[in-house]
Amino acid sequence: MGDKEKNVREIFNSIQEKYDFIDTLISMGQDERWRRFMVKNLNLKDNLEILDCGAGTGKLTRQIIEACRKCRTTCLDVTDTMFRPELFPDTKFILASAEKIPMPDESVDRVVSAFLTRNLENVDNYFKEVHRVLKRGGIFINMDIFHPKIPVYQQFFSIYFYKIMPIIGNHMTKSRSYTYLAQSVRNFYDHETLEEKMVKSGISLRKSKPFMLRTVYVHIGFKA
Repeated sequence: MGDKEKNVREIFNSIQEKYDFIDTLISMGQDERWRRFMVKNLNLKDNLEILDCGAGTGKLTRQIIEACRKCRTTCLDVTDTMFRPELFPDTKFILASAEKIPMPDESVDRVVSAFLTRNLENVDNYFKEVHRVLKRGGIFINMDIFHPKIPVYQQFFSIYFYKIMPIIGNHMTKSRSYTYLAQSVRNFYDHETLEEKMVKSGISLRKSKPFMLRTVYVHIGFKA
């Protein structure tokens, strides 16, 4: 386990009780809509194997289960304190890094991740693992936050996300975890670079959908 992964694990362990509430508050209630868009584009049908990487509390998995009761879901995360198995009796949980997924080659029909890639030691390793475990024709959908490129959006985003959001999050969790989360966006790739890395790993990019003044992107790809 690398230093960044250890740090991320400690951060999410410290905020797990209030993470969902603060996530919704900071996104102004839009995060559920973004996840619904992801689920809609998964083309779900019975008996598909679905892997949610960096699943956290299972917010995305919950929507997947509601959309497809007969899909088989697996949640993977580096921390097991956020996930409550009693709420997901039919979902398998794997305590592991998304950069080294302990699953066989071409064993999964769909892979999803929300707000994971910024927190990885090496995003290239993750995309390679996604390509490895996906079956041919399988769909991969990733969502994350990015610093906007349009100047007028940059000004608003910098004030809100880098100044106001950490104050709110740190106060509510009595920690400095949301200072890290803000910096993780500042230090991350732009969405075009992330798309290039997806394609380089062998994942074919179908489309990218921006949300919230082009600060949130959903990337939809597949394994040819």
